[in-house]
Amino acid sequence: MTIVEKYRAESIQDLIISKKILEEINSWLNLWREGTPTKKALILYGPPGTGKTTTALVLAKEAGVPIIEMNASDTRNSDWMKRIALMASLYGDITYSDAGETKFNKIILVDEADNIFEGKSKDKGGDSGGLTELSRIVSRTNNPIILTMNDFYEFRRKPAAREIINNSLVVEFRQFKRKNDLDYRNFRNRLQERLSFIAKNEGLVFRPEITDRLLERNRDDIRAILNDAISMMSYRDDANSSAEAGIRDAVSGIYDVIHSTFKGRNYEMILSELMEKDFTTEDYLMWLDSNLPSETKDPSDMVSAYEILALADIFVGRVIKKQHYAFKGYAEEIAAGVFTAIKNVNDKYVKYEFPSYIMKMSRMRDGREGRRYLVSKLARLTHSGSSRVSSNLWFFQHLSKNRINLQEMQERLNLSEKELSILRKS
Repeated sequence: MTIVEKYRAESIQDLIISKKILEEINSWLNLWREGTPTKKALILYGPPGTGKTTTALVLAKEAGVPIIEMNASDTRNSDWMKRIALMASLYGDITYSDAGETKFNKIILVDEADNIFEGKSKDKGGDSGGLTELSRIVSRTNNPIILTMNDFYEFRRKPAAREIINNSLVVEFRQFKRKNDLDYRNFRNRLQERLSFIAKNEGLVFRPEITDRLLERNRDDIRAILNDAISMMSYRDDANSSAEAGIRDAVSGIYDVIHSTFKGRNYEMILSELMEKDFTTEDYLMWLDSNLPSETKDPSDMVSAYEILALADIFVGRVIKKQHYAFKGYAEEIAAGVFTAIKNVNDKYVKYEFPSYIMKMSRMRDGREGRRYLVSKLARLTHSGSSRVSSNLWFFQHLSKNRINLQEMQERLNLSEKELSILRKS
């Protein structure tokens, strides 16, 4: 059993989920408990690994009812839907007799619903008629249905999806919009508590500072975070339980290695940490480049140090030119000796800065992704091609200057903060 499966949330308290999302889901389920659901289904959409399926399983357990699960590996054509899902949605479960005050006796989970294909024949589509039948099931169900999907906007393009969406509460399963907002802080605190609990159960050493690295790399992908966290923790050694042993066995983070390079001044130790690094050679050089001015007091030392980094960078360039990745090892060995050029060491505390180049690249990537999603939504709204909308985006930006127009577009297109910021640009 993997760590992810072993520590899958089993209760509401175990879920690492934003308060807003949990309130929306509970409100939907409470209407079912009262027998007055306004939306028959719940759509949870977001990237893989964020806990959509786990949340559905926990809801069923908390409600005290069984869950009927259909996943992506099933053949979900029209006949199969009729045989399994329709019977489950309309009739009681013969193995379940008492749901107390709950007005339903099971929850139906359709995992990765965006992968159901609406084709004309089984030979061509495989899942022929599946969405049409699912729409019929959602409209007639006597039990709550939860649909999870990764790409909601692609799902919306399918002709048979409209009725399903109209009869569903749609919830974007993202735990926070941006760093440093309240949702982010709550998510980080809950995550740190969970990782500490896992480490204690597994006999591992957990260092709280790895939480930020995990979030930087994986955002809110819980599955990836747990897998990475285990690789970044070290086992307790009863024979030698010193902090040094734990740190030595752990995967070296960028902050630790940069600190060792400038402050440790032990070449063999730096190379040892680089062998267990969880970042690229290029990242290492950029971090050294960005923080070297703060670690030097003498301009001549800075010149000598940058000459060493320049030589290391030449070998990184040879990796691309020669397609020979052994040159990365040479680059690291050269860069690790940058401290030898610093004669007048800065003995004060230095707060290491994230390389501006990496931040700019990340922002550009986020901007391109936000623009792509915005163009895709506007194209569907106007029944136009993406290329035409992209070349005329200025028109929609002009329309958005009117507050009423902007509000209407936000409501109709369910725009994110990033998409709104792009639309507001003049």
